[in-house]
Amino acid sequence: VMPGEKISWDEHLHAVGEEITGGVEIGLWFYPKGQEPAKHSYLVGFTGIKRGLPGQAALDIPPNSIAQTEGFTVLKENTIITNFQPHFHLRGKAMQVEAILPDGQTQTISYVGNFNFNWMTNYIYADDAAPVFPKGTIIHVIAWYDNTRANKNNPDPDQWVGYGDRTVDEMA
Repeated sequence: VMPGEKISWDEHLHAVGEEITGGVEIGLWFYPKGQEPAKHSYLVGFTGIKRGLPGQAALDIPPNSIAQTEGFTVLKENTIITNFQPHFHLRGKAMQVEAILPDGQTQTISYVGNFNFNWMTNYIYADDAAPVFPKGTIIHVIAWYDNTRANKNNPDPDQWVGYGDRTVDEMA
């Protein structure tokens, strides 16, 4: 952390009808000069939504429908993927992550077919199973949404749903 730098994050909280105390913790490791680690970890969010105008996500889930979005991220360096956490709100149904290698081959990295809003599970790969990809690999995320009455978490299937941070909005 350099002087003047800031650390920030965004919590998504959802009312559940009772008072609950939440909390966030952060851990920082400071290394003596000259003893910095050779490898670095970065938190990268691979979105399942194409971007429209700068900073805007393009998401359109019509009433009473199943919808799909996708997003692409090109890896800027050789990368080890250490975990996968699908993130939706109330209409999230399934999420798949695949790698499109520089030679054109594809490899499915993760798939969650029955997303549960009440369990934001982080799937952590064992060290010997974490997928490794070369620079230039494209990470392709596909997200499916269920805005129908069949989705027991859906508060109102007659509503159009777009991108946003509120629980009644969606994201991927």
